[in-house]
Amino acid sequence: MRAVTSSGVRTGARAFGRWRLFALAFIATSLSAGAVYGWPPLRHLLRAENATLSERRLGRHFVAGSWSVQGGRFLAGWSRDRCGARFTACACLMMVVLGASAVATARPTDDAMLTMGMFAMGLGSGTQLCVQPVAALFPECSSTIMSALSGAFQISGLVFLALTAGEDREVGFYAYAGVAGALLVACWCMLPNGSSYHEVVKAEDGAPAHETGMPHKPPPRKEGLENGHTLWEQLRSAEYIGLVCWFCVVVLPLQFYISAIGYQLELKGDDTGEYSDIFAVAYGSVAIFAAYGGRVADKIGFGWCQALSTASTALSYVVLLLPASAGLGVQVFGMALYSLGRLFVFAMYFSNVGRRFGFEHFGTLCGIGLLKSAIWSLLQYPLLSWAVDKGPHGANALCIALLCATLPYTWWLGVREHAERRRQIVSQATTA
Repeated sequence: MRAVTSSGVRTGARAFGRWRLFALAFIATSLSAGAVYGWPPLRHLLRAENATLSERRLGRHFVAGSWSVQGGRFLAGWSRDRCGARFTACACLMMVVLGASAVATARPTDDAMLTMGMFAMGLGSGTQLCVQPVAALFPECSSTIMSALSGAFQISGLVFLALTAGEDREVGFYAYAGVAGALLVACWCMLPNGSSYHEVVKAEDGAPAHETGMPHKPPPRKEGLENGHTLWEQLRSAEYIGLVCWFCVVVLPLQFYISAIGYQLELKGDDTGEYSDIFAVAYGSVAIFAAYGGRVADKIGFGWCQALSTASTALSYVVLLLPASAGLGVQVFGMALYSLGRLFVFAMYFSNVGRRFGFEHFGTLCGIGLLKSAIWSLLQYPLLSWAVDKGPHGANALCIALLCATLPYTWWLGVREHAERRRQIVSQATTA
């Protein structure tokens, strides 16, 4: 009876431990990882503080922040795989503290301070990359967990809306720096020294390694075995090359939409910034669908889910092409389509790497793709200049074309996954 009781206590401790780690991962991601994507309300506040600020001048601040969100995660991924989750996450959160403090003290015309502040806050995205491997503790629903964390990333887009609600930028951003500091302390206390979350759960339940039933390394993956196991094999695999190409092409329209949506809404009559705030709400609210996206991927595969997310983003640009006479109300529908598309693009990217390549090289694989997408996404600034000089319709149409050009890849991946599942079914039937 004592052995059974002890085993039950340990099982309960492991269950509590993994859910506590997931809660920290969700909170840290939702408060720090993608805050710079809540840019439109901050842009409107800066314009209210100084009406002479040009769109290009404001656009540079956002480009700096959005670039560090993508490119900074390459360094964070490399550091996570080699220096551990705790050190890397805390370093990223320290950058959020510094960045928020810079934005709090900067004058609206202080371009250097605002750009550096946005860049530093964007580096907080590395926190998400450090906590995503918590999904390895949930092998029965890893895609759902990964998608939920992508939803948390989307929620972080509401941070700037909350900070600018009182129209006192200094107070709001200093308070945010304090919250980021508290998260830093929590991550230092709870995250693993290494890259595996299993070591934390083992240490908490106090059981020897052979009794926990949770190995130090994640169990071998069942999908994507053709992608190889070493880092070099996976980097050269057709699936990884296709995934990164798709992600890079799709990210450019995703970034341009946020940098230009406030300007485009003003052209359509949003003089008060009301619809910029609505965009921030729509962007964060779709997070409730994040876990659903993971379940859909479990059922129909990543290829078809990536196609749906790409198509949803393309449709959001179709709505932007509608004339101003259609009214601003229809743009809310476009914002919802964009927000859902963006949510599932990132959810599918990270989930794809975790499930079809495993977690051993997760940080490096994700980081390389994010760095390449960051370099490609620098084209958002020329696109913004084009939209300001010639009107936004040409840039919007180009984004639709880029998105549609990636759909053949998603079909190829869907067919590949379907064939793999059929082989597994046949193999299981033969073995039985």
